[in-house]
Amino acid sequence: MGEKWEKIQSLQKGKHVMSMIHKPFEDMIVYLLYDFESIGADHISIIVYVLASLATYCFLKGPLVAALALAFIVGILDGVDGKIARLRGRRTYIGKMEHSLDMLYEQAWYAAFTWRLWMMTKNQMFLVLGFVWLISDGLVRHIYNTFWIATGKSLKYLKGLGEKITLIDGRRSIYIVHIIIWFIAGHPEYATFTILAHCIATAASYMVISLIHLYEKS
Repeated sequence: MGEKWEKIQSLQKGKHVMSMIHKPFEDMIVYLLYDFESIGADHISIIVYVLASLATYCFLKGPLVAALALAFIVGILDGVDGKIARLRGRRTYIGKMEHSLDMLYEQAWYAAFTWRLWMMTKNQMFLVLGFVWLISDGLVRHIYNTFWIATGKSLKYLKGLGEKITLIDGRRSIYIVHIIIWFIAGHPEYATFTILAHCIATAASYMVISLIHLYEKS
């Protein structure tokens, strides 16, 4: 693999535990696409959004195993498009709206999974928990983005606790792992409890870290 493989290793940006899990798959795909100059990041992004839409349907009313498989593949390809962009050094058009489009399908997944659990169990508790999950996830994103705007830096680049928290914080890829584990255990509905705990812990941690950093800088 030689020089190509070394170049691919330099393209890694993500430090989250899920980024490390996805990395070998991402790197192999980038290696296979390395010499196909006509394939850019936007092409990969389009594939991501098509697969993400199929995953939304499967979370809602299709085979759950297919939804989880598609969601895992989307997580990998979502890292591939960024690496292809950095490899090619070209302007990407979809990439400018990537975070907004990612949020769209992620929230659609959460809503679809919540609705499916309610249809499976007829227990309104899962609707309530799903709403709290969506609201908490929105708070996580808002704190993260507001801190970036206020300080000009990302929480994940803070030294100390901030850097450690963002290695294991709650986000789409790790929520999918929660669902996979509980699906294998035969109780996918239990994923709502562990995901919600992870999401709320992330929001609380982000809030505390942000306030401490802003207070120290004031």
